[in-house]
Amino acid sequence: MRISYWPLGFAVVAISLVVPWFDPVTTPRFNALNFPFAQPAYLWPPHFLFFSYGTAAIVIVALGFAAWWLKKGLAVFCAGALLLLCGMTFFLQIMSWEPTWLKAAVEGGQDFQHCYRFEVAYSIPNAVVASPAKGLFEPVDTLADRFSAGLSSLGVGWSFFVAGAIWVCAAGLHRMNDCARLKFVIPAFATLVVLLAVLQLWRPIAAEGYLASAQIAEAHGAFADAEKHLRRAMEVDEWQHLQPTVLVQLGTLYEKMGLHNRPELFLCRAVALQLRGLIPEALFQYSRAADAGDPLVHRIALQEKARLASHYAGTLYRQGVPGDACRYWLLCIEAYPDMINGFFGAGRAFYDMADYPAAIKYFEPLLKKTSQPNLLSNTESYLGDCWYKLGHLDKARRYYMASRAWDDRANFRALKTLTESDYK
Repeated sequence: MRISYWPLGFAVVAISLVVPWFDPVTTPRFNALNFPFAQPAYLWPPHFLFFSYGTAAIVIVALGFAAWWLKKGLAVFCAGALLLLCGMTFFLQIMSWEPTWLKAAVEGGQDFQHCYRFEVAYSIPNAVVASPAKGLFEPVDTLADRFSAGLSSLGVGWSFFVAGAIWVCAAGLHRMNDCARLKFVIPAFATLVVLLAVLQLWRPIAAEGYLASAQIAEAHGAFADAEKHLRRAMEVDEWQHLQPTVLVQLGTLYEKMGLHNRPELFLCRAVALQLRGLIPEALFQYSRAADAGDPLVHRIALQEKARLASHYAGTLYRQGVPGDACRYWLLCIEAYPDMINGFFGAGRAFYDMADYPAAIKYFEPLLKKTSQPNLLSNTESYLGDCWYKLGHLDKARRYYMASRAWDDRANFRALKTLTESDYK
């Protein structure tokens, strides 16, 4: 009896709905069943949403499978094309339509990568290990960078979904006896794809145009026009609200225009000082920008201040001054408590200074701030070391075993310390 494998494409699509579609490093992972369709995506959506990508895919798969059963090849092909359209829309929602999600993914990747490089370089200097952060720790400045970061934030479920959709399209073509009608169907779907892509991408494309116009106006000395173009870019594309780039350009304009005491000007000075390696002075200017009264500049200045303080702390730590490094990690926590590497670094510094209660104080919040197995594994291992040093052997054992349960293979701290103890 001949077995047909064409209908398995529907099964691949169905299985992909429960596997993560959005899979950044430290922020929550969501599948198609709890990622909202055509509405704002909140940080903690419920497990199942009626108006979600999963619901739409289930309806399309059911209709497509019925068409396959009835030997309607064209309808099966159209079902596969609609599934591909859903996959494209999801990607564009992450990359352009809901840029706050992409920003959260990039921030989480950069935050985790700081801990990861710090831990790998310190514990196993000669290790060559691929980072779980994928491409989310790279700077994102242009539209092409946003495409790359958006692809890095997608999970295995989305890849399976697209592969299954292509499989369904191929099944429809296999079922068709007459392909003449494809001459009308394929151009119609291509037109629909282009239309939806334009509707979802026009904002970032328009913002790129305004930024280019601002540069041209600034080069010709039309500073007022350049400011209007930059402000317009921020109005059109929400991503520009989440990045310091446009605000720094505004600060440069205000300096040329002779306008002083502007928050954007303080932010621009901070970036310039940072590039010159004057870290304390740059941190002071970030504080001035945050305290200048503009809510948008306040948020971005604190984030940049925390990021700079954390990286400078890592440099000081590698130079053998954990006390000074700890001070800057605490400054990072004060400026932006959501950043995890400040807690990780402070805990590590206090541990090296033998202040184990303080180390526990800063390690414990990490268990609630991230879901990344590698980071949780190392944190549990550090907590085990702290309790071991304090003489609480039962607590130390629980943390060591929890550490190995999270990620035994990639637990660099445990690989170095557990072999020296009786807790294996």
